[in-house]
Amino acid sequence: MTINKVKIDGLETQQQLEALKQRLLNMIGVSNVEIDLEQQQVNIEFETPTNLNSIEKEIYDDGYKVLN
Repeated sequence: MTINKVKIDGLETQQQLEALKQRLLNMIGVSNVEIDLEQQQVNIEFETPTNLNSIEKEIYDDGYKVLN
């Protein structure tokens, strides 16, 4: 199990937060997602076959800039 923090930009509302959280939770291998709207940070717990690159791509594809 891997836990990573991903800094993002562009997340503005609770509705956007919930939509992104559900999108990430639907990824195979993702077991937990916590998003801090104020700090613009996604804490994500996952295992193979998911990896950090695919998570960051999913965030980007949902319209948010990945900062780290």
